[in-house]
Amino acid sequence: MKMVHKINKNNNRVKKLSDYIMNFAFLYSSLICFSEAADKWQNNEKVLAIIITICGFFSFLAIFRWKIAKLYYKIIKI
Repeated sequence: MKMVHKINKNNNRVKKLSDYIMNFAFLYSSLICFSEAADKWQNNEKVLAIIITICGFFSFLAIFRWKIAKLYYKIIKI
């Protein structure tokens, strides 16, 4: 029984670490998208800047994917 508890505890740590890494990756990609969109906007490539901004927005929303899922399921239960 102790061995199973220990394995589950280690898996939980790995899951938390992987969630932090994924959140960092989404945050970094959204910042890159926003900076690229700003450059494209200044170079008068407005359509491409808007598309990149939308991609950056969705990448930023991905950081809050678990909170959005919880909110979604709360709304569904109502």
